[in-house]
Amino acid sequence: MDEPYVQGILQRAFGKYSPLIKVQAADDNANDLSDLLMHWREYETIDWTSVHRSSTIFSNAYCFRKGLIRKAQMAFNIKMYTAKHPTSILCTHVPETWIFELDDVEYLDEALMECFEVEQGMQANTGVSDSRLRQQFILKPSLTARGAGIYVFDTRERLQELLENEFASDDEDDEDDDGDDDSGGLAQGQAVSQIREWVIQRYINRPLLLPAHQNRKFHIRVYVLAFGDLSIYVYRHMLALFAPRPYAEATNLDDQTAHLTNTCLQTHSSTFVESSAVSLFWSLDLPKPKLDRIFDQICQILGETFAAVSSESTSFQTWANCMEQFGFDFLVDEECNAMLLEANAYPDFKQTGEELKFVVEGFMEASVAMAAKEFLLKDCVTEDIEKSADNACRDLVEVFTHKNKRQW
Repeated sequence: MDEPYVQGILQRAFGKYSPLIKVQAADDNANDLSDLLMHWREYETIDWTSVHRSSTIFSNAYCFRKGLIRKAQMAFNIKMYTAKHPTSILCTHVPETWIFELDDVEYLDEALMECFEVEQGMQANTGVSDSRLRQQFILKPSLTARGAGIYVFDTRERLQELLENEFASDDEDDEDDDGDDDSGGLAQGQAVSQIREWVIQRYINRPLLLPAHQNRKFHIRVYVLAFGDLSIYVYRHMLALFAPRPYAEATNLDDQTAHLTNTCLQTHSSTFVESSAVSLFWSLDLPKPKLDRIFDQICQILGETFAAVSSESTSFQTWANCMEQFGFDFLVDEECNAMLLEANAYPDFKQTGEELKFVVEGFMEASVAMAAKEFLLKDCVTEDIEKSADNACRDLVEVFTHKNKRQW
């Protein structure tokens, strides 16, 4: 792994199983990685040929999972699933989402015909001054992560202006990228205008606000382990990531400091305070029954999300000798309903910061313990190893297994 924040945590997690497991720092330029028992690397450097040809070589990622990590494809898979399962929790706990494709701003009218509800919503805002009563939407590139290229709008004029600015950046960056890999999205800073696929979601403009946190908007980051073919585990210790400014002051939809909660957008500010930006979910100033209710909703939503995407084998394929860590983002509305926003491959663990680093350490230890018990040491598991692994995995909650479609 290239991220120093993660490297040390990962090495210490594997170190608990030394000398039975030896960690080797592989050269990214190495041609032959077939002798490695497990590839825990960046997606682009995994030797997929070796992984897929052998049942005894393991990987820390799935090769095909764009049906989950691309916002447009996940929205499509969820739409297909809910059409077949009209009582699914996904029908009410995923914001209404439209896939928005546009090659040039000149064709905006035609593009909006494919999501006419958005056009109608913007037209309905005419004469409505109360922002809480206006229909608001959020535009997200299908591939990007870390808050890149995300905008809130409620008028046709503002949407067109945003898109014109994005397309204009093509004149400054002519790099070619077909965007057809499964690696998890564009790097931060890469031109968003290279991508012509977005999603538009109905903006949740009545989020849960907590006076103890100055009524700032927040989202919940949930770490999820997908294992083998296929079991899904939610790591119980979730995070709450806060916007820097109070939401009540967000009269301007362009004010990202009130509307966007990604800490990676805040860390370069001279006023950034880590303890104010990131908190533990279970320490939020809410009654325990409400916290439990939100957690139960998240578990059920995630179980059915994986049921939805894993049923579409063309965009999400699992292998028995693979596992992967994901970061899911949820927003909680003022009625304490958890709403699924997006899924991220190779989550940005350093957003957790130093003070709550133990959350990442615990999740990494649990993931490595699962790999050791089920993959690497499967044929030589002793009672002590099994006990140690089970203890490391105690905060993993299984929410879905593909073998019998059992869900939370």
